[in-house]
Amino acid sequence: MEAINRAGNVSLHSVLESSENVDVSPHLRAPSWAAVLDDPAIDAVALCVPPDRHAPLATEALAAGKAVLLEKPPTTSVAELDDVIAAGGVAAVMLQHRFRIPAEAPADWNGRSAATLLVSRPRDTEHYTGWRGDPAQAFGGITAHLGVHYLDIACQLLGEVERVEIGDHRECAPGIDVRVSGTVVFRSGATLAFCVAADAGARLEQLVVLGEGGRRFEVTDGVTTVHDGQGGVGRRSAATATALDLRTRVYEEFAAGPRLSALSRARPALVVLEEIRRAGSPAEAVAR
Repeated sequence: MEAINRAGNVSLHSVLESSENVDVSPHLRAPSWAAVLDDPAIDAVALCVPPDRHAPLATEALAAGKAVLLEKPPTTSVAELDDVIAAGGVAAVMLQHRFRIPAEAPADWNGRSAATLLVSRPRDTEHYTGWRGDPAQAFGGITAHLGVHYLDIACQLLGEVERVEIGDHRECAPGIDVRVSGTVVFRSGATLAFCVAADAGARLEQLVVLGEGGRRFEVTDGVTTVHDGQGGVGRRSAATATALDLRTRVYEEFAAGPRLSALSRARPALVVLEEIRRAGSPAEAVAR
């Protein structure tokens, strides 16, 4: 709500919250999902619900002529993502860290490019309660709900995924990962070695992409550095791009027509998440 209120070209109409114990003031409480879809004053909906509800609600909203903004991960399978995109209409995703990629960042990474990704955010077992502990609702653990941000940045730079090779895979409960490592090979031939962990003791979020001619792109704990290989360096400070700043930028772009936030651009990262899910506990072991 704060990000919407800060955006200059969008306003919050109402909040649909089923729990009466949650205070949505000073905003209007929407009476029902059907009422939201039927209200001509509502142009778009932001789906801040567990991932398993994203695709069905998004499809209904698009059919009703509403634009849709989905939180991450946008869906719980590549097939669901494709179904939402095929429904037509305007659809975007809240993967706000895409806006950490500056305009001067190289866009033509080729098969000789190599990248590494390390995301560590300590989480105790109490974090994975409620829907977060249910793989059918959550679509995974630390990788789907935190690592996806930097994984998505890598995919925005390196393109479509050819294959994913999973190495270490640890779970705190069936289907809920707390550490995953592996390699992503992109269609260009570029590679990404990654490790996302909730069980390490320190916090770090770092993506490094190396290209020909000394080119380098790096995001470390929100600070982006671009080396053009010719001695030039472009730098952005994390202090000028907080998570709230980035979320506001997504809403502003969404209202004007999604480009960088377009839902279709989430497909490569979702391909990786789906392979990670397949590497976890067997489906029959995680059925609820």
